[in-house]
Amino acid sequence: MPSSVNVDVVIKKSETDGVISAPPSKSYTHRAFFSAALSKKSAVKNPLISEDTLATLMSCRKMGAEFVRKSGNLYFLGTEEVRAGYYNVMNSGTTLRILLSLLSLSPHSSILDGDVSLRRRPNMELVVALKSLGARIYGGDGFKAPLDVKGPIRTGIVQISGKSSQFVTSLLFSLPLLEGDSTLTVSCIKSKPYIDITLDVLERSGVRIEVEGDSYYIHPSDFKLEEMEIPPDYSSMSYMIAAGLIAGKVVVDNAYESRQGDRKFIDAAREMGGKIVKKGEVLVAEKSELDGIEFDAGDTPDLVPTIAILGAVAKGETRIYNAEHLRIKETDRIKTVVENLRRLGIHAEERKDGLVVKGGEIRSGVVDSFGDHRIAMAFSVLGLVREVTVKNAECVGISYPKFYDDLRKIGARVEVL
Repeated sequence: MPSSVNVDVVIKKSETDGVISAPPSKSYTHRAFFSAALSKKSAVKNPLISEDTLATLMSCRKMGAEFVRKSGNLYFLGTEEVRAGYYNVMNSGTTLRILLSLLSLSPHSSILDGDVSLRRRPNMELVVALKSLGARIYGGDGFKAPLDVKGPIRTGIVQISGKSSQFVTSLLFSLPLLEGDSTLTVSCIKSKPYIDITLDVLERSGVRIEVEGDSYYIHPSDFKLEEMEIPPDYSSMSYMIAAGLIAGKVVVDNAYESRQGDRKFIDAAREMGGKIVKKGEVLVAEKSELDGIEFDAGDTPDLVPTIAILGAVAKGETRIYNAEHLRIKETDRIKTVVENLRRLGIHAEERKDGLVVKGGEIRSGVVDSFGDHRIAMAFSVLGLVREVTVKNAECVGISYPKFYDDLRKIGARVEVL
């Protein structure tokens, strides 16, 4: 579903009963592509091909890496030096943030840009950290894209606020490429499991980083990723699991474990009363009577829209807190989730660091994705309970291009307008 064309989708009340294969992880794919581009020769197996990961892939080519696709896998010949130039990363914040540090290695000027949504996302903390190491970076208010970046940065001791895990990931990719040790200290860490994913990929790539509490001791390293298979994406799986819990039964194959924090969704759904059974790599979710819970979103912000729509059909209140970092995602997800729930007759309130949802009778209605893929997917699932029209649903291609195909596979009645 191309995002260049605005598409509205109607999801009609349906009973689910079907089997899908878990989609590959977007977070792992981004990091594996960059590691492969910085390694001599490597293979990335079963990557997610979506709009966001294509932004990374095309950036890797711009950096100087070469690759071919064969039987669903990508085979890379890496680059020895990151090439400066003009980079348009579309909607991908992960791509922009990692590139910002990598391009700071070059003594030549580069421009980093993206779409309208990306241009609203601030990069202040990362820019301040890179400037302390010698980078020269110019941009808009809060250092929003477009950004003009020029290095080279040097080794050193750097501190950064971790309110976006992508800022930390960015530095962990670039600092090992310097000739000398560096120390990175992080305060106020949010979404730490995404940093764990970064460390997992870097470890597989032979990069030497020692972790002690909130400090990272980074040693000069050559990237040596040889082969990596991308694990399943638990944030994308959450929508299909939720579909089983509220509308029938869903079986997810290939649901094996990795360092993703978003597997916490299974625990949260079970706490709500969800019937979820996992045997090996097969996960089964069945229709359940759900109760509201309190959910700490500090480590897993991407789960909030899915937890919120489960809260809409649950008894009592669901309180989501420690989620203030949701306000600097593709949209202010606290605001957009609450607005859409209200459009469907559900009582929902914004809080400074989250939201409160009171379960009730859902009415048919029209919601807007606001160009945010996670909003589109979560409210599409809610359409299984009562007919929902999702405006601008094409944005699911950012992270889960086969989302509506998979919804149909499990029995959903989906109509593209």
